[in-house]
Amino acid sequence: MKKVIFLGFLLLIMGRCFSYEITFIYTLPASSVQVAIEDLSGGTFDMQRIGESFWKYDIDLQQGKYYYRYIVDGKETYDPGNNDYEIVHDRLLNYKYVGEDETGMPKIKYKHSMQRMFINPIRYGEIYLCIGVEKANNQKISIIVNGDILSSESFIVDDTQYQRFHVKSNAKILKYLFICEKDKTVYTIGSSKDSSKMFEFDFDNPKISYFDPPQWAKGSIYYQIFPDRFFNGDTENDPSTVRPWYEEYTSQSLSSHFYGGDLAGIIQKIDYLKELSVGCIYMNPIFEAPSTHKYNTTDYMKVDPSFGNEKTLIDLLQKAHSQEIKIVLDGVFNHTGDTFFAMKENFLKQQNSQYLDWYNILSFPITKSSKSYKCWWDYPDLPQLNLYNPKVRAYIAQVVSKWSGAGVDGWRLDAVDQIPNWFWKEFFMPLAKGINKELFIVGEYWKDSSIYFEEPSFDSVMNYIFRDATVAYAKGGSSQNFINSVNAYLNKYPPQVLHSLWNILGSHDTERIFTVLGEDLEKLRIAVAIQMTFIGSPIIYYGDEIGLTGGKDPFCRKPFPWDKDPSSNDIYSIYKTLTTFRAENPALKYGSLKFIYSKLGLLAYEREFGEDKVIVVINSRSSSNSCNIELDSQYKDLFSKAYYKKIETVGPKEVLILYRER
Repeated sequence: MKKVIFLGFLLLIMGRCFSYEITFIYTLPASSVQVAIEDLSGGTFDMQRIGESFWKYDIDLQQGKYYYRYIVDGKETYDPGNNDYEIVHDRLLNYKYVGEDETGMPKIKYKHSMQRMFINPIRYGEIYLCIGVEKANNQKISIIVNGDILSSESFIVDDTQYQRFHVKSNAKILKYLFICEKDKTVYTIGSSKDSSKMFEFDFDNPKISYFDPPQWAKGSIYYQIFPDRFFNGDTENDPSTVRPWYEEYTSQSLSSHFYGGDLAGIIQKIDYLKELSVGCIYMNPIFEAPSTHKYNTTDYMKVDPSFGNEKTLIDLLQKAHSQEIKIVLDGVFNHTGDTFFAMKENFLKQQNSQYLDWYNILSFPITKSSKSYKCWWDYPDLPQLNLYNPKVRAYIAQVVSKWSGAGVDGWRLDAVDQIPNWFWKEFFMPLAKGINKELFIVGEYWKDSSIYFEEPSFDSVMNYIFRDATVAYAKGGSSQNFINSVNAYLNKYPPQVLHSLWNILGSHDTERIFTVLGEDLEKLRIAVAIQMTFIGSPIIYYGDEIGLTGGKDPFCRKPFPWDKDPSSNDIYSIYKTLTTFRAENPALKYGSLKFIYSKLGLLAYEREFGEDKVIVVINSRSSSNSCNIELDSQYKDLFSKAYYKKIETVGPKEVLILYRER
């Protein structure tokens, strides 16, 4: 469904009693727009086009209730800017009262519309319902619904108080009414003018699609591997220019030279990853390409020979799956390499090439230049694909089908904001889920990703917002700033995606986390403790678990130092303790999140799932911090093994991870 902007209804009262001039206004580029008013005989009216994308229609109507819809280029659409709608004869229609309100009912401004923020169906019979009202003291919001309320949570964004309800129902038509108690006055918020008619949601004909990431992806521990730098398991496939694994690294060597890491190496280290409680491996691109990073693909249908072959990948999938470890591949569909077969033919045959429309050619003759064709960030070796071409999409479908059919469990999609969102939500997501509904789709985006979940484009994103908040806090930042930063997405993203978000501390595109934190072990301990206990899915960038250092690309891509025993490393010990604890504790994998204390650098939150509860208390500052946190029972600290029933002081940079013994 395309996102549109509506100015909605503009009500202009021209007469005193019986006649009112109503102006319908609609803004969107289109060839034709009509407004259909259901209550009028023959009530479909052509709207007048004014300017590029402004449409209006004026009509005189008597006082009363009128149902309406817009028809844009022959297709019906509702008005998401109008909170008033009903299902009439199996159709969703907006409505508007014309004239004065004679009901005498109290009024309250609220936000509840046909958007995922407010109506968020998970599966048949399960849904989240949310309403927003103006923030006020001692305000209580409840719901009347023909179903069971599993949970309810309140949160505030700007000046609006939201209440979200998690509901299950056996009814085909869900009916619900909100109740707001404010200033000793009870307000009902329903779908009709007098607020007494219930809202309805039809599970058989949902106006908003069902959406829930695969269960296996929620709360799992992920591990990112840059294949050339992880482990060399087969020297027979080494490039002729391979460098010594433990040489003195330079910018040139790390950028351009191969070190021999391959898929066989990953296979040989599966047991190591299992010891870290890794549930899924994400690999940077593995398809044939001339570079070390493989983002300049030559052949999507072929594993790069320096990594092995298709059989090696199948062996990796089988070995990983036997250890209950999933595999996610990197999908690079914004651009190819300049050695990709279609681009090679363009260079060779120029105007006579059959693949000109696979790219965005700017001029002839075609030369290796960003002035000759559109490129990713103007890199001429990365020509940008024309995804509007159905032949290009058909080729991508073949790629995704081949490797997903081979047993791959998911796709991390590169630079998703460089590609129009329609490609993800209308093409890629339906394609992937049509192949296997359990495929896990992750988008790489560094900012607020709300737009990608409204009409789902991905199951998850790389959560750089979490990274930024955690790094700032671990450096001695304010606990309240951390809470405010993470709430920016916790309160906006659909609840069902929160457990599958990739909570990163570093990647192949960033400085190493240990380097970012000044190689301070205490700060690292804080950051990793948050990563492993927070809601979402922690992802470890290879080598971070042993304190590998390095600045931005290419220094964040050093070979893994296997000559040193990881188990003897203090940082590895921190990671191992936390990953093991997380993997064994349902509260950390699937539980709810609740902040319970914030003061200066002191942060406390709890994770709860059923009878399991974990309480995390951290002080980011270099001085002790007093507090008064009463615990509901006796808890044991994961690190010190000390017991607590009350917390009154937290030491400098201290981390407490408290759990109840069974």
